[in-house]
Amino acid sequence: MRKIAIKRLVYNHLGTGEVCYGGEEYDGNLTDENILSAIHEIGKTEWCPNGYGLYQLNSNGDLVYRISVETFYQYQKSWYNLFFDSIKRILRI
Repeated sequence: MRKIAIKRLVYNHLGTGEVCYGGEEYDGNLTDENILSAIHEIGKTEWCPNGYGLYQLNSNGDLVYRISVETFYQYQKSWYNLFFDSIKRILRI
């Protein structure tokens, strides 16, 4: 099995502390700053003063979410794992 790094956006609600994960997966080789720069929109998001992420603003200009990036790992079968699985399926028949 191969271990593949992927990155996702993490939204932390500042009022309730609720954590939500974004549905889009990014390549693990990208830096966090590159991913956050891609979603940054003037007037809708604002950079954190410490450079750790972005803040999402509501229509009144209040801070609602802190957006950061987290790395997750997926495991994918390699070619020989798939080959042995197909042999096992044939032998079961």
